[in-house]
Amino acid sequence: MNKMKRSLIIGLALLFAGIGFAQNVDIPEDISKVGTHAAQFLKLEVGAKAAALGGAYVAGVDDMSALFWNPAGMTKITGQSIYGTYTSLYAGIQHGYVAFGTQIGRSDYFGVHVTYLNSGQMEVTTLAFPEGSGEYFSVSDIAIGVSYARKLTDRLSVGGTAKFINETIWRESASTFGFDIGSQFDTGILGFKLGMAITNFSTKFKFDGPDLNIPVDTDPVYDGNPETDARLSTEEWSLPLVFRLGVLVDLLGPQSEIIKNPNHRITWSFDANDPLDHFLRFNTGLEYVYNELLAFRAGYHLNYDETSFSAGVGLNLDINSMPLNIDYAIVNYGTLGFVNQVSIQLGI
Repeated sequence: MNKMKRSLIIGLALLFAGIGFAQNVDIPEDISKVGTHAAQFLKLEVGAKAAALGGAYVAGVDDMSALFWNPAGMTKITGQSIYGTYTSLYAGIQHGYVAFGTQIGRSDYFGVHVTYLNSGQMEVTTLAFPEGSGEYFSVSDIAIGVSYARKLTDRLSVGGTAKFINETIWRESASTFGFDIGSQFDTGILGFKLGMAITNFSTKFKFDGPDLNIPVDTDPVYDGNPETDARLSTEEWSLPLVFRLGVLVDLLGPQSEIIKNPNHRITWSFDANDPLDHFLRFNTGLEYVYNELLAFRAGYHLNYDETSFSAGVGLNLDINSMPLNIDYAIVNYGTLGFVNQVSIQLGI
């Protein structure tokens, strides 16, 4: 069996295995899955390039945001890369991501990343003090991960991530470990490339903290009973498991098998995004690049709570033989307004 056939079989096996896993959980259609998983910050789009393309990035991710989207995409870097992205979300929420990746062998790659979200200060309100008690609290989330990826052949790459996740709400917190797997496969058919990723495998976890301790009168019928120390029980939660399957093709460009052009490239991408706690959703994006220097992008989210448009630009520079990529995106979240995101990657 030649290398191309072997790559095709392995790639399709990984893709269909992911589809089978995603369809294995049977939840009636008339029951909403929203709010059934914790750590929702793990579903926020990372990276301005991905956001500009409407989140259609699992097959085409080629920067260090791959550790979020599809760890197999880390095999696209050369040498070492440092990546950072920041988003100022609605209601003052801040979301950021930093990553470092390096090639550790001929076909092996290693990376680390940190994702965080912070709500900012909010005033505590209670039934006794509905206008505010004078105390303040915040919500903060963090995920720290390590990733490994390998080129199995010149057409097929695979990768995996192990990560630690923590959520903190005021003085209560919850932690667990999660895992991601992914693959990217060049079909060799008209330049079509496939990508698959399953993210946020996890064990269940639950919140714990000092505010769960409360005094209880075990016999309220009679006065003068001493209060008994009690503890509130919290539910267990899983991370929001997400299955993504995507396709990408160069409609025009130097590597295109449809229309060759040495200076201009047009790439179309499409993802199916199936989170375990929501309905099947779709993402599509279109990118035009001039001379692999300047890029213009547009994308669209389909079947979300509010379908949204996105757009952005990118600049690929070379400073003293060090690649520098700067990307910007703006996304319309409907009722929540417009959100801006900026990303920078530096090769070293």
